[in-house]
Amino acid sequence: MRTTSGQRTDEPLDWRTVIPTIAAVFVASRVLLIVVASLVEAYVPLTDPTKAWSSAPILTSLTTSDAVYYLGIAANGYHVLPVSGPYHDYVFFPLYPLLVRLASVLTLGDIAVAGVLVANGAFLVALVLLYRLMTRYLDHDTAILAIVFLVTAPGSVAFAMAYSEGLFLLLVIAAFLAAEGRRYPLMGLVYGLAALTRLPGLFLAIPLVLQLVADGGRRPTRHWLWLLAGPLALACFYAYLGVLTGDPLANLHGQAAWDAPAMAPATGGSIETRSDPLFLILAAVLIVYAFLFVYARPDRTPIPHAAWAVTVFASVFVGGRILSAPRYLVVAWPFAGWLAGRRAGWFRAAWPIVWLGLFGLFAFLNFTTTLAP
Repeated sequence: MRTTSGQRTDEPLDWRTVIPTIAAVFVASRVLLIVVASLVEAYVPLTDPTKAWSSAPILTSLTTSDAVYYLGIAANGYHVLPVSGPYHDYVFFPLYPLLVRLASVLTLGDIAVAGVLVANGAFLVALVLLYRLMTRYLDHDTAILAIVFLVTAPGSVAFAMAYSEGLFLLLVIAAFLAAEGRRYPLMGLVYGLAALTRLPGLFLAIPLVLQLVADGGRRPTRHWLWLLAGPLALACFYAYLGVLTGDPLANLHGQAAWDAPAMAPATGGSIETRSDPLFLILAAVLIVYAFLFVYARPDRTPIPHAAWAVTVFASVFVGGRILSAPRYLVVAWPFAGWLAGRRAGWFRAAWPIVWLGLFGLFAFLNFTTTLAP
């Protein structure tokens, strides 16, 4: 935590107060999503049942779009042939489906319930770890507000669904905590797991390198070698795909099917003009995130944290994933911290309402598959 002089301290945290507060924010967001899902399923049912893994109430909304592929892998493993149209399931990374498969033992084989529980459970733990990370640089109230902004960000709908985002956020934050605590073997382990969760996990090396440099740079070679964990984990996955499909880079090559309609919504149409409502909504979200760079406080934002935000923001454009920009950007938690750090009274009063409105809107768009997360 920082004192008024801006110095870090090791002041113990009152977890008896913090954890219930974080849990309350988490539960409130889930109640809102359940309400939206109930309304969608009652009045705007899916026209194509294959777009959801489960047909059970609420689970239908939480297992749409990419969740079908994740849960399919958890249930049946990877397939050599496309599982839907031109789409291959091996473009999705293995750690989240593996954990869902293990969790399904506790849910008596119900893959959908297991997928939602793993996603939400990982996200809740990530929020607790994020509070610990942020209070090294921010005061308690700002850290809690940042968590509120993260939980209600437009892309945070994916954290409630059977997606890998919650797990990925957990691993990224754990890697930062381990690196800042100079627990390098743990950092390497978590980094490797992040690389097996999402491809951007590989680029977690950028802020981790900067963190090692910030800690002195002249570290023993064995400490730097832990940064090989990510590439090695990814190489193992690609080697497995080579055996399965005959193409070690099948994961990358399979992305072409998704990249082709880069600006096409889940409904099958296309965002052709800048006057399209979906385009305007997505553009507004991107502008907000870009604008926040102006308010990045150097005295409260360590360089490795800012580097992660820049890396995630750049990946949206390099990968051409504009439609999924809110989901990709939400794992860059420094943005939430920058939002919470705004001191203007009107902003602190109005922005939570704006953010919550966007959260509800994206829940509606995602659950109806009008716009896939």
